[in-house]
Amino acid sequence: MKIKAVNPNDSLSPGDLEIMWSRMLSIMDEAAATMIRTAYSVTIRESKDLAVVLFNPEGQALAESSIASPSFLGTLPRTLNAFLDMYPLSDWRTGDLVITNDPWIGSGHLQDITMAAPIISEGHLLGFVAISAHGPDIGGSLYSALSREIYEEGLRIPVCRYAREGSRDPLVKSFITSNVRVPEKVIGDLEGMAACCIKAGEQVRSLAREFGATHYHQAGKELIARSLATMQDAIAKAPSGQFSSSVSLNGFDSTLEIHCAIEISSKGVTVDYNGTVDSQEFGINVPYCYTYAHTLYPLKCVFSPRIPNNHGVTLPFEVRAPEGCILNPEFPAPVNARHLTGQFLSAAVLLALSKALPEQVIAESGAPRPQMVFSGEDQHQARFVEHIFLSSGIGAGSGHEGPSALCYPTNTSNTPVEIMESLTPLLVESKQIRWGSGGVGKFNGGCGQRFVVRNNGANSVRVSILADMTHRGASPLFGGESGIPASFLLDGKSISDKAVLDMPRQSVLEVNSAGGGGYGSPDKFFDNS
Repeated sequence: MKIKAVNPNDSLSPGDLEIMWSRMLSIMDEAAATMIRTAYSVTIRESKDLAVVLFNPEGQALAESSIASPSFLGTLPRTLNAFLDMYPLSDWRTGDLVITNDPWIGSGHLQDITMAAPIISEGHLLGFVAISAHGPDIGGSLYSALSREIYEEGLRIPVCRYAREGSRDPLVKSFITSNVRVPEKVIGDLEGMAACCIKAGEQVRSLAREFGATHYHQAGKELIARSLATMQDAIAKAPSGQFSSSVSLNGFDSTLEIHCAIEISSKGVTVDYNGTVDSQEFGINVPYCYTYAHTLYPLKCVFSPRIPNNHGVTLPFEVRAPEGCILNPEFPAPVNARHLTGQFLSAAVLLALSKALPEQVIAESGAPRPQMVFSGEDQHQARFVEHIFLSSGIGAGSGHEGPSALCYPTNTSNTPVEIMESLTPLLVESKQIRWGSGGVGKFNGGCGQRFVVRNNGANSVRVSILADMTHRGASPLFGGESGIPASFLLDGKSISDKAVLDMPRQSVLEVNSAGGGGYGSPDKFFDNS
């Protein structure tokens, strides 16, 4: 297999570049739609916890789906390069599908599986397509923050071929189905991922045939170069200097501190988490890949939010986290609930940048948003494992209030009540905006949600709660007020935001997600006399 050489004298017009770039983006969107339509699990089909990315032969990202979780967008390139380290370019064939869920080279925890496929046309390698998605189950103890090491958290899939030239490996399928609670859903999602890769490959080959492989590769190089130049220009307009912040998370027995130092210079932006708390005994540690991803996301939002993501966007940024800290733990640290720590990084970055770019940031949001995992048997004695995402209030910014009840900094959707009730014995008694939970300011923070659910079945249901933000409200900016903290109650009694417990028949769980912080002092701008 060969990589088509690029002839520098064979020029690509600006119009063709724009068309090809738009087509790449639309191809990724159609591939993501294929995954959503074929998914077996609610986390993918309804909550859309996935991302699809197109790569060039060198493993550099060219285009991504617009329905995408920021964590995957930062981790997928690292995962693909790990695949290329395992399997050299000469060893890839049309129909190959390579997978892993290793947290240190994947997306930070075992629940997300990444799959990649080569895109080959007439013996020439055009590149790769890769997808990451959050499945329903990966075995081990029920998905929670209470694990003490990675071995408790489920099946860790090494980098391996799920398929070779289109033929599924029966051994790989067997060791997956033998270790999960709902094997038909897990394999169904993997086949949906395969369909996504096939759809993307067909359309990329069609694009390359239409414009020529040489122009296709030229377009990839040009869009990376232009994106890099745009990002560098945006950074050059920002004030140079060093800016710092700290944020706290609830932890288990005590609050934990994340320290963030940002340096803006003509060379780019460096984010350093030196001084952050050490890794923890429970599963809230964050592999570096996820730390990088959730640092890159707010940086892109601040400096150049409108250009599509690709390799060029990432080049001016460097992220450092000391080995052994909670943001860069050593194997086999528990990392099941890495998002409960990693999703605080947007707040840390934006708070530090508020000192340099006050009109380009927002106050802290009520993140991480609550997540519940319900497990048990339905009325037909069939096993179920369902993940429920709720949303929180978003922080306000300069000139606008924070939206209410949106997922941030992930891009997942709220799980529809009707879907949850059809798949489980749970009855949702209330799901509404938690009015007044957003922080007051010149611009108010967004409100969280109130969610009340009853176990209406014949048997007890096991529930895992993965959340934070019960110890404080979302931090405001420039004189605004904090949002209202999250809270969790079982049959009227307060419970931990990181717990695994039983819901007996007719037991009621109430979840109140946090509101966002306010922006600007209301007293400074309004006459209340």
